[in-house]
Amino acid sequence: MARASFSFSKQESEAFGYVARPIIRVTLRAESGELFDTTALLDSGADISMFSPSVAEIMGLKVRRGNRKIFRGLGGKVEAYLHRIHFDVGPLQFHARVAFPTVEIPNLVGRLDVMKDVDVIFKDERQVSLVSRARTA
Repeated sequence: MARASFSFSKQESEAFGYVARPIIRVTLRAESGELFDTTALLDSGADISMFSPSVAEIMGLKVRRGNRKIFRGLGGKVEAYLHRIHFDVGPLQFHARVAFPTVEIPNLVGRLDVMKDVDVIFKDERQVSLVSRARTA
Protein backbone atom coordinates (compact mmCIF):
# COMPACT_ATOMS: atom_id res chain seq x y z
CA MET A 1 0.00 0.00 0.00
CA ALA A 2 1.35 3.41 -0.97
CA ARG A 3 0.93 6.29 1.46
CA ALA A 4 1.47 10.05 1.32
CA SER A 5 1.36 11.99 4.61
CA PHE A 6 1.50 15.72 5.23
CA SER A 7 1.53 17.90 8.32
CA PHE A 8 -1.26 20.43 8.57
CA SER A 9 -0.25 23.99 7.72
CA LYS A 10 -1.04 26.82 10.15
CA GLN A 11 -2.51 29.65 8.13
CA GLU A 12 -3.93 33.03 8.99
CA SER A 13 -7.72 33.33 9.09
CA GLU A 14 -9.64 36.61 9.28
CA ALA A 15 -12.33 34.94 11.36
CA PHE A 16 -10.24 32.81 13.72
CA GLY A 17 -6.70 34.19 13.81
CA TYR A 18 -4.91 31.00 12.77
CA VAL A 19 -6.30 27.67 11.60
CA ALA A 20 -4.68 24.35 10.70
CA ARG A 21 -5.38 23.26 7.12
CA PRO A 22 -4.57 19.99 5.29
CA ILE A 23 -2.25 21.35 2.61
CA ILE A 24 -0.64 18.70 0.40
CA ARG A 25 2.12 18.76 -2.24
CA VAL A 26 1.00 17.91 -5.78
CA THR A 27 3.44 17.09 -8.59
CA LEU A 28 2.49 17.98 -12.17
CA ARG A 29 4.26 18.03 -15.53
CA ALA A 30 5.14 21.37 -17.11
CA GLU A 31 4.84 22.03 -20.84
CA SER A 32 8.65 21.62 -21.02
CA GLY A 33 8.30 18.07 -19.71
CA GLU A 34 9.84 18.92 -16.35
CA LEU A 35 8.03 18.05 -13.16
CA PHE A 36 6.98 20.83 -10.80
CA ASP A 37 5.34 20.93 -7.39
CA THR A 38 2.50 23.06 -6.14
CA THR A 39 0.41 22.94 -3.00
CA ALA A 40 -3.30 22.30 -2.67
CA LEU A 41 -5.89 22.08 0.05
CA LEU A 42 -7.08 18.49 0.44
CA ASP A 43 -10.84 19.08 0.58
CA SER A 44 -12.97 16.01 1.24
CA GLY A 45 -16.06 18.23 0.88
CA ALA A 46 -15.20 19.36 -2.64
CA ASP A 47 -16.79 17.44 -5.48
CA ILE A 48 -13.88 18.04 -7.86
CA SER A 49 -10.26 19.14 -7.84
CA MET A 50 -9.66 22.69 -9.01
CA PHE A 51 -6.31 24.27 -9.91
CA SER A 52 -5.62 27.91 -10.68
CA PRO A 53 -5.07 29.15 -14.24
CA SER A 54 -1.42 29.89 -13.38
CA VAL A 55 -0.92 26.12 -12.90
CA ALA A 56 -2.55 25.51 -16.30
CA GLU A 57 -0.18 28.05 -17.86
CA ILE A 58 2.90 26.23 -16.52
CA MET A 59 1.43 22.97 -17.85
CA GLY A 60 0.85 24.54 -21.28
CA LEU A 61 -2.85 23.73 -20.96
CA LYS A 62 -5.30 25.82 -22.96
CA VAL A 63 -7.94 26.30 -20.25
CA ARG A 64 -10.84 27.34 -22.50
CA ARG A 65 -10.45 24.21 -24.64
CA GLY A 66 -11.94 22.19 -21.79
CA ASN A 67 -15.60 21.47 -21.12
CA ARG A 68 -17.14 24.67 -19.65
CA LYS A 69 -19.01 24.27 -16.38
CA ILE A 70 -20.34 26.54 -13.63
CA PHE A 71 -19.41 25.50 -10.09
CA ARG A 72 -21.07 26.73 -6.93
CA GLY A 73 -19.69 26.76 -3.42
CA LEU A 74 -19.20 28.93 -0.38
CA GLY A 75 -17.55 31.61 -2.49
CA GLY A 76 -20.48 31.85 -4.89
CA LYS A 77 -20.19 30.60 -8.45
CA VAL A 78 -17.18 30.30 -10.70
CA GLU A 79 -16.79 29.46 -14.38
CA ALA A 80 -14.25 26.71 -14.95
CA TYR A 81 -13.18 24.30 -17.67
CA LEU A 82 -12.80 20.56 -17.15
CA HIS A 83 -9.66 18.75 -18.26
CA ARG A 84 -8.40 15.25 -17.49
CA ILE A 85 -4.83 15.43 -16.24
CA HIS A 86 -2.22 13.30 -14.48
CA PHE A 87 -0.81 14.35 -11.12
CA ASP A 88 1.02 12.71 -8.25
CA VAL A 89 0.67 13.09 -4.51
CA GLY A 90 3.82 11.50 -3.14
CA PRO A 91 3.93 7.94 -4.55
CA LEU A 92 0.22 8.02 -5.46
CA GLN A 93 -0.65 8.66 -9.11
CA PHE A 94 -3.97 10.04 -10.33
CA HIS A 95 -5.62 10.53 -13.71
CA ALA A 96 -8.44 12.86 -12.74
CA ARG A 97 -10.92 15.36 -14.03
CA VAL A 98 -9.78 18.78 -12.81
CA ALA A 99 -11.52 22.13 -13.20
CA PHE A 100 -9.48 25.19 -14.18
CA PRO A 101 -11.26 28.51 -13.58
CA THR A 102 -10.45 31.71 -15.43
CA VAL A 103 -9.63 33.52 -12.17
CA GLU A 104 -6.91 32.75 -9.62
CA ILE A 105 -8.09 30.54 -6.78
CA PRO A 106 -6.35 28.45 -4.13
CA ASN A 107 -5.64 24.98 -5.54
CA LEU A 108 -7.69 22.18 -4.07
CA VAL A 109 -7.88 18.43 -4.44
CA GLY A 110 -11.43 17.12 -4.19
CA ARG A 111 -13.14 13.73 -4.31
CA LEU A 112 -13.88 13.01 -8.00
CA ASP A 113 -11.40 10.50 -9.50
CA VAL A 114 -9.11 10.90 -6.48
CA MET A 115 -10.73 9.66 -3.30
CA LYS A 116 -12.33 6.58 -4.88
CA ASP A 117 -8.97 4.77 -4.77
CA VAL A 118 -7.56 6.07 -1.48
CA ASP A 119 -8.52 6.31 2.14
CA VAL A 120 -8.06 9.79 3.58
CA ILE A 121 -7.10 9.87 7.24
CA PHE A 122 -7.24 13.12 9.20
CA LYS A 123 -5.38 12.95 12.53
CA ASP A 124 -6.72 15.79 14.62
CA GLU A 125 -5.32 18.98 13.13
CA ARG A 126 -1.81 17.59 12.87
CA GLN A 127 -1.56 15.25 9.89
CA VAL A 128 -3.43 14.05 6.84
CA SER A 129 -2.61 10.83 5.00
CA LEU A 130 -3.76 9.38 1.70
CA VAL A 131 -3.43 5.60 1.66
CA SER A 132 -4.02 3.53 -1.47
CA ARG A 133 -6.56 0.77 -1.04
CA ALA A 134 -5.25 -2.74 -1.46
CA ARG A 135 -6.75 -4.23 -4.59
CA THR A 136 -8.27 -7.67 -4.18
CA ALA A 137 -8.70 -10.17 -6.98
